[in-house]
Amino acid sequence: MSRQGGSGRGKQMPREVVLSKALSHLLRHSADRENLKISKEGYVNVADLLEARKIKPLKVTLAEILESVSSSDKQRFSLLYIPATNTETESDKTKTQQEEEERKEEKLAFTTAASEEKQKNATVHALSVKDGDASHFLIRATQGHSMKCVDTTLFLEKLTLDGDVENSNDKSATAVSLPDTVVHGTYHGAWPLILASGGLQAMNRAQVHFAIGPTIDEIFPNGRDAPPAKLPATKQNQNVISGMRSDAEILIYVNLRKALQAGCPFYRSENGVILSEGMVSGDTDQTAGKSVPVEFFDLVVERKAGLGVLWEDGNIVQELPENLAAKKNPKSFRGGRGGRGRGRGGHS
Repeated sequence: MSRQGGSGRGKQMPREVVLSKALSHLLRHSADRENLKISKEGYVNVADLLEARKIKPLKVTLAEILESVSSSDKQRFSLLYIPATNTETESDKTKTQQEEEERKEEKLAFTTAASEEKQKNATVHALSVKDGDASHFLIRATQGHSMKCVDTTLFLEKLTLDGDVENSNDKSATAVSLPDTVVHGTYHGAWPLILASGGLQAMNRAQVHFAIGPTIDEIFPNGRDAPPAKLPATKQNQNVISGMRSDAEILIYVNLRKALQAGCPFYRSENGVILSEGMVSGDTDQTAGKSVPVEFFDLVVERKAGLGVLWEDGNIVQELPENLAAKKNPKSFRGGRGGRGRGRGGHS
């Protein structure tokens, strides 16, 4: 059984946490390297998943997979149910016939999950089905992918200035409002590097992740002149379902409308995370890669040491003390901006 590091060194993690971490890693980062068949929408057949190198030793059951989906605190996974389409026994079919049927079933399932609402309904339906055949279920991570074989735009809602949802697979999607708060959580050691590079980069993930809370008013309940509030864990979990680690030390608030106006794309995942691969800035070397530029940062707040506002409306309000800027980020923290884990990641 896996063990926790750091302050939890030597303490065994609960089986459900071990499984959730293993599923997240496979479905976000390594399914292709594990030779698992994965669709461009990110789906893997659960029967294949149970035979994966990092899953099989745990002797995981279909019931445990379904429980991981239903109990995920951050709605990390989506399910599709693809029942057999006829009564012909498997032994009566040729391998070619079986493969052709599987392709048809999966194509139908992917079409069914073309929009956020359909994806949510598909997961609810799959969890309600009484079927013990793992091959009749497909599973994927809702966000956080780094595999190039997965096209995240196929299952993310594209946000627009007028609040319309654009989706390449579902042109009938209804309009939704843009989130009022878009915030990226990071760590002390990352902030100087973000400034130096001119923005947030996705690095080893497909997109930079943002949460829809906490709001600025929640961080400063007593005004900007007072130290920022350290929200209790229950409050954090209530407002940040996913998209940011709860122990983030620095919060970067982004002006979503200004970014969209400039052509920087943003998406919303099924579990409410806001994502962006960024854009190539006009004054940036085209080979430097995309980023969400600092020009879209409304406010940057240091909340762990009580420093408060570091950046506001394009100006540095105060420098981060050297002892904090030199701190190393958590080992589980990946993505965001540049090298050494400068951004957002971990099991979120």
